[in-house]
Amino acid sequence: MAVIRQVIVLLLLIIAGRGDGASAQSGKNHTLYLLSLLAYPNNNTSLEPSISDGYDIIPGAHLAVSDINNRSDVLTDYRLELLTAADGCNIDWISVISLIDNLYYKEGKQIVGIVGPECSDSTKVVASITGRPEIALLNVHLGSAPELANRTLYPFSYGIRPPTSADVDAVIALFSYNKWTRAAVLYNSEMLVDYNSFLLFQEKIAGTANLTYTSSASPTQLPLEQLRRSYVRVIVSFLRDETLKRVLCLAYYKNMTYPRYQWILFQSNDNSNVSFSYEGNQYECSGEQLVTALSQSIGINSENLNSDAPFISDIDEVTIVDTCLRYPDCYILFDAVWAIALALNNSIEPLAASGHSLLNYIYGKLEYTRIVKEQMNMLSFNGLWGAVQFNSSTGFILNITTTFYYNGSYDDNYSIGTFSFPNGILDIYSGRAAFLLTSFDKTLILVSTPLAVVIIVVEAVAAILVMMVHILNTVYSQRKTIKISSTRLNHFAYIGCYVILIGTLLYTIMETFNINQKAKNVLCNAFPWTLITGLTLVFGTVLTKAWRLYHIYHSALKHKKSSKVATQDKSLIVMIVVLGSLSAVLCLAWTFYDPLVRNTDVSLATEGDDLVIVMKESCSCTYEVVWVVVGMVYEAILITCTVVCAFSTRNISIKELQSQGTILMAYFLTLTSITGGAIYYITKTIGTETDVPYAILCFSLMIIVYLCIVLLFLPPVVPVIKEWPVVKKWLGLLSFIGRRSIEKF
Repeated sequence: MAVIRQVIVLLLLIIAGRGDGASAQSGKNHTLYLLSLLAYPNNNTSLEPSISDGYDIIPGAHLAVSDINNRSDVLTDYRLELLTAADGCNIDWISVISLIDNLYYKEGKQIVGIVGPECSDSTKVVASITGRPEIALLNVHLGSAPELANRTLYPFSYGIRPPTSADVDAVIALFSYNKWTRAAVLYNSEMLVDYNSFLLFQEKIAGTANLTYTSSASPTQLPLEQLRRSYVRVIVSFLRDETLKRVLCLAYYKNMTYPRYQWILFQSNDNSNVSFSYEGNQYECSGEQLVTALSQSIGINSENLNSDAPFISDIDEVTIVDTCLRYPDCYILFDAVWAIALALNNSIEPLAASGHSLLNYIYGKLEYTRIVKEQMNMLSFNGLWGAVQFNSSTGFILNITTTFYYNGSYDDNYSIGTFSFPNGILDIYSGRAAFLLTSFDKTLILVSTPLAVVIIVVEAVAAILVMMVHILNTVYSQRKTIKISSTRLNHFAYIGCYVILIGTLLYTIMETFNINQKAKNVLCNAFPWTLITGLTLVFGTVLTKAWRLYHIYHSALKHKKSSKVATQDKSLIVMIVVLGSLSAVLCLAWTFYDPLVRNTDVSLATEGDDLVIVMKESCSCTYEVVWVVVGMVYEAILITCTVVCAFSTRNISIKELQSQGTILMAYFLTLTSITGGAIYYITKTIGTETDVPYAILCFSLMIIVYLCIVLLFLPPVVPVIKEWPVVKKWLGLLSFIGRRSIEKF
């Protein structure tokens, strides 16, 4: 471990040796050293830091040092020199102390302040060290973690960049203003800045909105398809750099930008071309296409605005742009160097009053550091990025204003409002708020009430008929026609019809009423039980009756005595129970291995000039098609066996035992089951209106029940009903009317 630390210190010293190299300007006879700790690329990709833009932003610090050294009104007798070192976003406290000791004791370089680090984790290490009495150095960092506001742990650290909580609070205020209650969040868990910002956002938004979908993204993982399947329209992105460009490019191709989705970006894009391969497809976006994607988003920028404070630099804009290019942190670093320089400059007189100078200000001199700290607390100037004025109680810049921009621009012409931190005041500009998606009306597509009423009425009529015939079957069980139809076996068919009717009612409730998700999941899994077991009881009853007749008939043809054991009701009841148990095993396996879940498919529809979320719910599981096919094949086997048995006994001479009705019923059951099931799944798959698959399934089940009533339950009961005096009277009257009508015409 000690060897590793020595290597790190050696690396830091090698980089630190790269100073400004400027000769002493006229009149500036003493040299003061600033140490910059930034994140630079690491050639060892396995140790690549989460931030590595040191070479891109360090020109801002060099420009500031050059500007200060050329000024005669700042640090008149002192010249600044910048030392650069890499912190790798993972620096440890021993390396920092060793670096400062080596620079001072071995190289004689008087460090008067530290600029950086950028990463909050490294900043916490450096700020805690500079806050110790034996070190006592000013540190102006670019970290944004809210914990850095702890003045007990970090008394001499100052955050030149707004804290993460400023941006997060601004976005949460925007959520509250627009009454957004659901959001998707994209972050990069490999980037500490992104991940820590996401965690803070997740913690603070808990009382305002639900993060319906969160996912870690990276250049090789762009989870937009999963996001599309969630029913959110607001996407908060903590992504940056290459990952952000790829996500925006993919969103452009998949039409997932405004007004379909409201993107909120914590970092704007650089708009340079991007080309990448993802999931077997090649994507390429020009700068213009990325601008189009950006223009469909909201970018946020936090800065400290103070129009009364003086500007510190007269450097022309061309020089600044050529130096810093497109990197905001380059501008921020420029202001950080100026902040330390001005604090030192303003400390000259207080130090002189006690008989000292900045030459006495070396690390470890706590009393001198406190004087410089007092001057830092009183600073107020406008830099390249914004006003610099520190909050003495937190160390971060004071009165932060977060501005919301659209059109992918930080131009005030495209701002839609501001948020003041820590005051918590949100101001959305009238006339520009229309860019925000304020309409988040959600329309859940349910079965239409008239159709549901029709289905319920049809179910009620079927239930009444089944119960009436069931009662007659029980009361007149000793009558010949009813007794021959196997009274006890018929009970199972009646129960099967009841179960089918109950299942259809549960399905109607699930498709018609907006009940809670847990209840929907229960109903999703209950419906296959009622459907499969109900059909099995009906089909199983018809099969056992057909099989018994087949067994007796063919035994007689062969002049053999049929087995009473095989044809007794008890044996046939056992057969029905076995068939029902097999269906129960199928349902159990389905429920526990691959349970159905009530999922929501989301699309957008236009209502007038507004867009609304259209949600369609359906029960689904991973292997739904497999389970349905197995269930249908099982029922088809029962029907096929019934047809074979019934067809072979079609020529039986006893009228009550003739199987034409059974054959006809089996034929219609087969036709209804196959046709209804196929049309139901086709319409469900292609995403037609909810009424269509619902009506097809319910009416198919009702046809099966009515077929049972007409072809199975009524024929044995009709002769009994005809014997009722009232029925005889009415039948006679109808017969008389019929004959007279025929004679007349």
